[in-house]
Amino acid sequence: MSSGHNSDPADKPTRRKFLGGAAAVGAGAAVAGALGGEASAQAGRRPGLAGTRRRAAGRRVAVFGGGIAGLSAALELAERGFAVTVYERRQLGGKARVFGVPGSARGGRDELPAEHGFRFFPGFYQNLPDSMRRIPFPGNEKGTWDNLTRASTYLGARKDRPDLTIPFPFPWPIPEGTPPFLTPESLIATVISGLQSLGMIPLPEILHFARKGVMYVTSCDERRIGQWDHVSWADYLGTATRSAEYNTLLADGLVRNLAAMKSADASTHAIGLVGEATLWSVLGEGNEAGGSVDRVLAGATDEMLIDPWVAHLRTLGVQFQVGWAAESFQLSGGRIASAVAVDPAGARQTVDADWFVSAVPVERADRLVDRRMRAADPMLNNISKLRSDWMNGLMFFLKQEVPITPGHVNYWDSTWAITSISQAQFWKRDFTAYGDGTVTDNLSAIISDWNTPGMFNGKTAKECTREEIAEEAWKQIKAHLNEPGKPPVLTDDMLHTWYLDPGILNPGTPQVANEDPLFIQTLGAYETRPTAGTGIENFFLAGDWVKTGLYVSTMETANEGGRLAANALLDAAGYTGGKATLGELWVAPAFNDAKKLDRDRYRNGEPHILDDGT
Repeated sequence: MSSGHNSDPADKPTRRKFLGGAAAVGAGAAVAGALGGEASAQAGRRPGLAGTRRRAAGRRVAVFGGGIAGLSAALELAERGFAVTVYERRQLGGKARVFGVPGSARGGRDELPAEHGFRFFPGFYQNLPDSMRRIPFPGNEKGTWDNLTRASTYLGARKDRPDLTIPFPFPWPIPEGTPPFLTPESLIATVISGLQSLGMIPLPEILHFARKGVMYVTSCDERRIGQWDHVSWADYLGTATRSAEYNTLLADGLVRNLAAMKSADASTHAIGLVGEATLWSVLGEGNEAGGSVDRVLAGATDEMLIDPWVAHLRTLGVQFQVGWAAESFQLSGGRIASAVAVDPAGARQTVDADWFVSAVPVERADRLVDRRMRAADPMLNNISKLRSDWMNGLMFFLKQEVPITPGHVNYWDSTWAITSISQAQFWKRDFTAYGDGTVTDNLSAIISDWNTPGMFNGKTAKECTREEIAEEAWKQIKAHLNEPGKPPVLTDDMLHTWYLDPGILNPGTPQVANEDPLFIQTLGAYETRPTAGTGIENFFLAGDWVKTGLYVSTMETANEGGRLAANALLDAAGYTGGKATLGELWVAPAFNDAKKLDRDRYRNGEPHILDDGT
């Protein structure tokens, strides 16, 4: 194996559905301003903000954390005239950042682009796309939103069996240039694979799963939160007494790749909510204007989103302190008087502001919020009850383009719950502009299960060195894609190099750790999660782990968390203008009567009408 590198604010301040999309900022002058050129004084403003942008005393905001949540809060507050400074300990973008592969650049080219995990933007996202439309990008009418491109399939790859391709034909018509959903070969394989699975899952189990799916979709919100959020996905589906194929396709295989969890740990409400949203999206319902079920960026995340976002925030007066890590908050008289941060030189610095937003990941927030803060607001104790797990990226840079499918791949039989996407087919920039000029594609993979032994080496990913992780993951992928008697899809000589997420520290040792774990939705976590506003009048929380509407860890929930923190701050500051809009998941009206019936039953202490106890 080749060696790898590693060492519209005027809207009411309530939730609303985005039916027509948010207004886009003007591209011409706004784009010029974002890139340092001459810009209109109105560049980047949203409708309804006239008279609200004047700087005023008591409007200094310190945002700790420059990821999606922090940048989202900064955007909403800066547009409303607040003086925002963002403090980020590593690199702007947070878990959405792109880190170059050290030492990979040659001949004036950029370093090979690697990432914590590939990005994708489901059509049911509402909040993040609204922000993207307001971030100018050269040549784009709708800002960075126009950098999204459609992925048209989902491939379920199987080991020693034909693969199953799921096409995404909605919305219709299909844009010109979109790769075909199915080829004759993939259609044949899909039919065979589907029939095999049907043959391996007994009919009673199929009926059981269908009934369980309908039961969740027709459950009232009260039952979803009060009952299903306290039941594991495994118990809900009854996996203990079902077939292996049932578990592979409908329980563990689905959950591990979706949320880095096992079905025994995952909340049914978390999985059911995002599963329902995905189903409607596939059927062309509930998508934001112009959205489709699966979209990716047409290039590296920093080039397509993060860098333009930061440039736009600078035009709004936002300042950035990169390399500054929050260490503590100083509480006095029920307010945060100041914060202490460590600067790039390692010196402790006092950060003065009127308002403080913590937009750091949950595990870091748990360390930042001290005993006095928790005493001032006991809700902050809930942060310690939330859990994280591992879900990290592994890049395989290839010497030839390998478009496995025009979308994501789920290696269903992979013990490490691997997923991937071939990026070159979606990117506007040629991969030869990176590295030494010989890399033409990136098979961007994610390992979601770090605790189950590998298919070949029998070791968990946590037990492996970097080299062993790369070798085992490569073998698992090849075992799914290369079929006996057919030309191989992947061969060792295609591999140029690999790069493991540097957030994995000390791999292969007892001290192995993860700097970038993922917040997971365990039982009861919906009610446990803290709100963005706290009992400390000038302190707010932002992130995918605060109490948001969408209940999984995504850039969408991080963006929503940033908006919620901004709105809580605006309320506390007595701001009288419009607040940040908050999108909602689409609700199928056909099930309103069924949900009303279930609400009555739930309030009377009765089970769902479809609940037979199995």
